Amino acid sequence: MSEARLLELRDLLTRAAHAYYVLDAPEMEDSVYDQLYRELVVLEAAHPELITPDSPTQRVGGSPAEGFTSVSHRIGLLSLDNAFSIEELEAWYRRLLNALDRPVPQGATWPAMPLVAELKIDGNALALSYENGLLVRAATRGDGEQGEEITSNVRTIGAVPLRLQLPNPPTWVEVRGEAFIPDATFASINAERESRGEALFANPRNACAGTLRQLDPQVVAARRLDFFAYTLHLPAGAEGPKSQWEALQWLKAAGFKVNPNAQLCPDLAGIETFFAHWEGGRKHLPYATDGVVVKLNDLRLQDAAGFTQKAPRWAIALKYPAEEAPSRLLRLSCQVGRTGVVTPVAEFEPVSLAGTMVSRATLHNADRLAELDLCRGDTIVVRKAGEIIPEVVRVVAELRPAQAERLTLPKSCPECGSELVREAGEAATRCVNSSCPAILRGALRHWVSKGALDVDGLGSKLIEQLVDRGLVHSIADLYRLDGALLASLERMGDTSANKLVAALAASKQQPWHRQLYGLGIHHVGEVNAKALAKTFASAAELAAACQHRPEEITAVFGIGSEIAQSLQQWFGTPANGVLLNELEAQGLSLACSEAERAAAGNAGHGDGPLSGKTLVLTGSLPSLSRREAQDLIEAAGGKVSGSVSKKTSYVVAGEEAGSKLTKAQQLGVAVLDEEGLKQLLFAPIAS
Repeated sequence: MSEARLLELRDLLTRAAHAYYVLDAPEMEDSVYDQLYRELVVLEAAHPELITPDSPTQRVGGSPAEGFTSVSHRIGLLSLDNAFSIEELEAWYRRLLNALDRPVPQGATWPAMPLVAELKIDGNALALSYENGLLVRAATRGDGEQGEEITSNVRTIGAVPLRLQLPNPPTWVEVRGEAFIPDATFASINAERESRGEALFANPRNACAGTLRQLDPQVVAARRLDFFAYTLHLPAGAEGPKSQWEALQWLKAAGFKVNPNAQLCPDLAGIETFFAHWEGGRKHLPYATDGVVVKLNDLRLQDAAGFTQKAPRWAIALKYPAEEAPSRLLRLSCQVGRTGVVTPVAEFEPVSLAGTMVSRATLHNADRLAELDLCRGDTIVVRKAGEIIPEVVRVVAELRPAQAERLTLPKSCPECGSELVREAGEAATRCVNSSCPAILRGALRHWVSKGALDVDGLGSKLIEQLVDRGLVHSIADLYRLDGALLASLERMGDTSANKLVAALAASKQQPWHRQLYGLGIHHVGEVNAKALAKTFASAAELAAACQHRPEEITAVFGIGSEIAQSLQQWFGTPANGVLLNELEAQGLSLACSEAERAAAGNAGHGDGPLSGKTLVLTGSLPSLSRREAQDLIEAAGGKVSGSVSKKTSYVVAGEEAGSKLTKAQQLGVAVLDEEGLKQLLFAPIAS
């Protein structure tokens, strides 16, 4: 009898929660729900063997987590490209048509293709994994390839079903959507924080992001997050939606909350009408939205259009114009970057923009400063470029105070007092004192950044302490730090200090291209560093080419004369030669490892076992993350693409491979597993 009642209670409470959180149509009074919930808790306590993961009592449970683990996304969770005008939307549509081999001559009428318009929710993207209908994992976007697992926190969101409401759920499905905090909830949270004397959250999006990373699910539950689902991924060959519009209906049937304002439009004109309607209408919504997401409706055409390196070609975010507001200019300050570039910054009276208080905006360089013609006390108009970066748009000249002082860049560095230099033909003004503390702080931050040596635990505050106390005078000095010294610094203890020493030691094993990028040479980004590292297998080889054979540098694909000159200048500076010697003395190779050399094959000549080959990765590989596999492929001369076409050389498929595997099989593209990939990577190159 107890088991039957227990099952009945679960069903009643699950349906009531769905009606309340998803349908916004409560069918049970709160007091009744609470009474039934307490009855279920008592029954489960008496029969713990009958507790299941999808029980309503399991939404919030367990002790606070010690931290979050990094997980690989089954399918890449990419960002969208942005358009900021109808003209940019039409340019995207033209590119989409070209990708689908449907080019349109200039002046011709746009061909109609059904498109789906969805409001762009200003929240945080999540990937939810279900197995046999049960929620088993939730992860943040992260870098698109790897995110943080936050399953316990997401289980507290009432709009996220713990079990899919489908009679025959698929073996697995990954649902993508946006977690957010409604405006009224946000106001209530801030009111509570204010009453307790706590700092207020800046805006709902930041509050949501911080909430999702709380270690205690009880805190997350108290913040009352909401969720809209907007897409799904099913196993290859599984029966499922054929269009984005059908996918939204599938999600509704499965028990998800889907934004009710989505619309299926017959053509681009329909999108423009939808966009215009919601420009004003969005201000009356109970949540924040900053644009419209436009998606090609037909999923087969989405596959055909494919992806760029960063975003799908078949979707775009059409953003509404940035909010503008007036303020009074107080003063001009300057920031000195890691390359010595001095950036002027306008400081003005705080003003609210897009939900945050803003009081500073970059002015970029001396030319922009002169163009704006700024004076102290001016009334200026500021906005957030792309809803993110504050910028000064213009000066209201008629409100300028009498005898106002014109603002210009200083003649000397605000950090070290050295004379500033602006070379002919350059927009940037620089400090050229290599001992400048600001340059050193920037160089250290760059060296330990994710794309470079990726040293966890060495943040900006700690770097400032190390430089200000004179404990570090170069990158190499980081590797001379010991646990006792670090533990004596502010906000550091023995555990944190020892972890940082271990992280620094581990960073010595990072590949040569990351070390080269970490040196912070002007114009040498991550992509250029990889290209150079494939051709010049060590710092010594690259330095020799700079001095004796500069033509070999410009012969590298993608490396022009400007980058070559920057490299020559850097390697020709004696202080940088001293730095390289010190880094080698501390155990950094500044060269390709044996494994890298094997993967790259004939590395000194820009060749490799995958030279000229294009590969596509899909699914989860047994021992390699997607980033590791991509690095190995690129080191071997290959290129990694996000979409499968007739030009694809190989598709590397792991567990739970998606539609890319199906397309490869349809096109007859060779499919490899991880072992097959490794055989290619380490195969000898034919002479």
